[in-house]
Amino acid sequence: MAILSTGLSKLSHLAFAPTAARTANLNGTAVDMQEYEGDVIVILDVENGGTSTLDVKLQSSDTEGGSYSDVTTVFSRGGVEQASGAVSFAQVSTSASKQYLVFPKGAAKRWIKAVSTTSTSTHTYSINAVAAKKYA
Repeated sequence: MAILSTGLSKLSHLAFAPTAARTANLNGTAVDMQEYEGDVIVILDVENGGTSTLDVKLQSSDTEGGSYSDVTTVFSRGGVEQASGAVSFAQVSTSASKQYLVFPKGAAKRWIKAVSTTSTSTHTYSINAVAAKKYA
């Protein structure tokens, strides 16, 4: 994957959702990806203790406040290639979970955000990413 051959000085941390206990669906912070290239690595870190399911996926839009749709492409989840579909994490229930996925930045529009759907439970989690700057 392209990001593995990129110098560490070009890598940047992107915060889609800081660690917090959430009882409702998340409509994450949009991140401008215009100055990034190659693959994007996204990490979901969920604490133990949820009592229902948690689903997290990525969406993108041409403008920050525009209409967002699912990022859809062939991607890697936990090192296993997934068929073309919505870029999403495996569903989490009551156990702690740390997952990562990798997708090509070119499969998304300029602005990317994470969104989650949870049933009635509180889940404590964060969603972060690492991407390579074009001109670092």
